Amino acid sequence: MRKVLQLTLVIRWGLAFFALQYLCSGQAVKRGPLTMELVSEQKTIVDGSPFWIGWRIVRKEGWHTYWKHPGDVGVPPKIDWVLPDGMRAGEMIYAVPQRVSMGKVKAHGNYGETLFLCRIEPVVPLRPDTVARIAGKASWLACSSQCLPGFADLSLDLPVTDRVEHDPLWRPRFEAFRESLPIDAPQDLAFKARAHGDKIDLLLPASVAGPDRYPYFFGHGRLVRSHAPQVLRKGKDGWTLSMRRTPWSLKNEKELSGLVYLKDGWGNNLPNKYLRIRVPLSVP
Repeated sequence: MRKVLQLTLVIRWGLAFFALQYLCSGQAVKRGPLTMELVSEQKTIVDGSPFWIGWRIVRKEGWHTYWKHPGDVGVPPKIDWVLPDGMRAGEMIYAVPQRVSMGKVKAHGNYGETLFLCRIEPVVPLRPDTVARIAGKASWLACSSQCLPGFADLSLDLPVTDRVEHDPLWRPRFEAFRESLPIDAPQDLAFKARAHGDKIDLLLPASVAGPDRYPYFFGHGRLVRSHAPQVLRKGKDGWTLSMRRTPWSLKNEKELSGLVYLKDGWGNNLPNKYLRIRVPLSVP
């Protein structure tokens, strides 16, 4: 009888250990060309400490979802969080954008595998030795030569303990995501913008552009068309990236904001290929 009891305890401990190892990702869900799950860089959470949840999306080859600012077409993926009482979610942080095509229409989104992050903050005490279920209702639009709207219920269980234990698989991936995020353009790179008619011109610092250094602008909002060429020209005042204004813009925008992308990077010890700018939009 004693041996049976000992064996039962060993099995229970083993199952508990096994569960703890794999609580860092939720049940993977497949919907059409997409597979997704919620993941965590922490195996455990503690009272009073915010933590981050990742939304991992893997897309079949040739399929994309959209960026937070998709451009001429598209709808951003989103999650409506269902959290335990006393927790609140911050703003979703999207992966950096790529140029994507819905049929022949150019837009901004993501191919392949991405990780989006969201900060979860406990605002009331968490009881130790309990499990917090982080859940959400996900929605998205996946496109290739056709578009498929999708919906899924996602969830992830995280134990509440007295200390944080990080996951050796997901922690480096979360850190890599953070390192990939856009950075603000430094003050010594002076970007300017002007509007005239249906054109938006982004005036680039002299050291930035050139025949072999061709930037691309991912605009915030609906000011700049994604399905229109961006033409780099050299003038007497330096290089200008000329873009098209969308027909549905407000016409009275006071600034141009977005990400300026340079394939080979910016040099000058700037680690990221994406610079975030927000500059006044002058009108002649």
